[in-house]
This record gives sequence, C-alpha cells and structure tokens, in this order.
Amino acid sequence: MQYPVWQLPVNGGLLIALISVIHVFVAQFAVGGGFFLVMAERKGHAEGNNEILQWVKRHSRFFVLLSMVFGGVTGVGIWLIISLVSPAATSQLVHLFVYGWATEWVFFLGEIAALLVYYYTFQRCISGRMSKKDHMATGWLYALFAFLSLFMINGIIGFMLTPGDWLRTGNFWDGFFNPTFWPALVFRFALCLLLSGLFAMITALRIPHPETREAMVRWSAKWVCLPFIGLLLGAAWYFAALPPAQQAMILRRTDDIRPFALAWPVVTPLLFLGGLAFFVKASGRARAVLAGVVLLLGLAQVGAFEWVRETGRRPWVIHGYMYSNGIRAADVERMQRDGALSLTAWAGTRQVTDDNRLDVGRFLWAQQCSSCHGMGNPMLDMVPRAARRGVAGLEAQLAGQGKLLPYMPPFCGTPAERNALAVYIAHEVERRLAR
Repeated sequence: MQYPVWQLPVNGGLLIALISVIHVFVAQFAVGGGFFLVMAERKGHAEGNNEILQWVKRHSRFFVLLSMVFGGVTGVGIWLIISLVSPAATSQLVHLFVYGWATEWVFFLGEIAALLVYYYTFQRCISGRMSKKDHMATGWLYALFAFLSLFMINGIIGFMLTPGDWLRTGNFWDGFFNPTFWPALVFRFALCLLLSGLFAMITALRIPHPETREAMVRWSAKWVCLPFIGLLLGAAWYFAALPPAQQAMILRRTDDIRPFALAWPVVTPLLFLGGLAFFVKASGRARAVLAGVVLLLGLAQVGAFEWVRETGRRPWVIHGYMYSNGIRAADVERMQRDGALSLTAWAGTRQVTDDNRLDVGRFLWAQQCSSCHGMGNPMLDMVPRAARRGVAGLEAQLAGQGKLLPYMPPFCGTPAERNALAVYIAHEVERRLAR
C-alpha cells in the first residue's frame, strides 16, 4: 500500500474498461487476421484470381494500420492506465511474470517484422518477383507470432481470475497454466477467427469485380459463422472452470454486471445471424449497413464478455491474493488491528481526531473505495446507494463488507477509521444531494 491514489473525476475502472475493450477488439482481430490473410492469399493463388490477390493486398494495408498502429497505441494506453489506477496489481503482475512479458514482447516484435515484410513484398509476389511459397511463409510466420502472443497474454490475464495452485506454491508455471488457461485460449482463438471475418466482410464489399466481391463476402462470412462452435464450447468450458464464488458472482448479476451478463447471450446469436445474412444477395448499400451493424455487434460481444470477466473477479483484482482496491489479503488483519493510517506512508496522519475526521475519511475513500465506486460518477455511484443511510447505517454497511456482502472487500482499518469513512461518505452524499 505504498502507492498514492490517482484521483479522477471519472472512475478509473471505467477508463480501464473503455481502453481495454477497444484494444482487445483490435488485438484479437490482429491474431485471427493473420490466419485469414494467408488463407485468403492461398485461395487467390489456387484459383489464379488476381482480383482476390489485389484485395488481400489492400486488406493487409488496412490490417497493418489498424492492428499494428492503432492496436499498438491502445496497448500502450492500457499499460499507462492500469499502472496509474491499479499500481499494486500491475507491479505484482510485472514481478511475477517478468519473463512471460519479455517473451510476449519478443513475439510482438516478431509480429511487427513479419507483417511489415508480408505487406511490403506483396506486390513483388503478385508480379512474380517473389515466390508464392516464400511470401506465404512470411504470412504464416506472422500468424504464428500473433498466436504465441495470445498464448502468453492469455496465461497472465487468466491468472488474475483463477490463480489456482499459485496461491499455495507461488510457482510461475502454476500461475501461468491456471485452471482457465485452456478454455480461455479456445474461446479467445475462436473469437479471433470470428473477428477476422467481420473486418474482412467490410473491405470485401469494396472489391470492384462483382463475382469476386460476392465470392469473397461469402467466404469471409464463413469465418464469422464457423468459429461459433469453438466459441460456445470455449465459453461453456470457461464458465465451468471458474471457482464457485466467481460463478455465483456472475449469476448474481449485481447492478454493474447485469446489463452485460444479459447482453452477451443476446448479442452472440445476433452476431451469428448477421454472418449468415451475408449469404443472401442484397444491394451494396444494404450490405454496407449490415456490415456496420455486425461489426458493432462484434464490439458489443467482446465488451460484454470482458466486462463480465473483469467484474466477475470481485472482490479481487487477483483472486485470493489482492483485493480490487490493491490491498493484499495477507495485510487485512494487520490493518484492522493497527489501522490503515499507520501502515500507509502517504496518509499524512496516524490517528483520527475531530479536526481531521473528514480528511481521514477522504483518504480512506480514495484508498479503499474509489477503485470501484464513484461519487456522482456514472459507475457504481455512491450517491444513490448511500442516500438516507446516515453515518450509523454506513458504518454497519462497512462492517458487513466481506461477510454479508462477499462481493466487496472487507473494510481495512480500526473502528475510528471506519467511522471517519462513514462520516465522509455521508457528508459528500448530503452535499451533492443539496445541489
């Protein structure tokens, strides 16, 4: 707990969600798109169709700009926001998986090099100055590096939800090959292939030759529909591998989970039906609108899953080890005995007095509440939740956290600190309601 809190007018968790959903959407397209590019090029060579090859070349340019440029920028954005909003958890992941991250970055450098070579030698391949075999080998190399990046990230992200035997052994491999590693890999890879088809349908609509356009739109639609088998099997396997507490958390559908948990089983079949719709002939305008709708459905599907997965960890950021506010489970007893103020270097004071009660409450709010809750913010706003409860009611709520309210971390502090936090929340809520 030696990290100060970055206080924002907007909840930090919401910022993480917005950036990460967009990044994951593009990054998973980057993985599936590598396989799509090579298979589409293979189809063009096999049929001797120059129109297909020219389209794949154009699609690869779009692919470079979206995945390598935009995806790379959003990836840096995720590192920035999580290190500011949740520094303790970020530090733990970096220290535990330092060689895992280093390996993933090597794979990412391989992706960049292979993709740039693939794109910039495409015209040489079409004109016969480079062999088809060598050019496609470069594409397969990119696809391999992209999949290996997914493989590494999947293990680290899955660890946060299901650390498994790592809690007992502290072993790198126990944390990496955690209980949800394989089901998550199946689910995510199927989703990667699906997203590659979504983006391909959009660029395929711009193929000038009508017959080639129709053929490639339908071929791209197959990439949307066929991965659904792996997607649904992976999702069911994933849910079954979750700890009972996290299954209950998702099924309980708290206020912030409910809309997303309800959206996923609705959006997913709509996405499948949207892919099937491209097998029906329609005007170019109608298909362009449909492609946009299906792409938004894909984003909604990714967003709903990621939101449920992230919020389903509660009250943990690393299950069984660190709470969502960055406090380690091993430190709770000591903080409740000695006080949060005495164990935090940047608290500014060591005891609660009548003069500093509100300031202490503000500090405790920032330390223990602001990672999930906002005060007048759009995400888990405390104002309607705490209205008319009063200081005594809020103290009772804080005392019940982690017991009567298992989806929230326990309050970590002395009774005097708990009272200070309740006084601060009641004061802020009353002040905002009086506006």
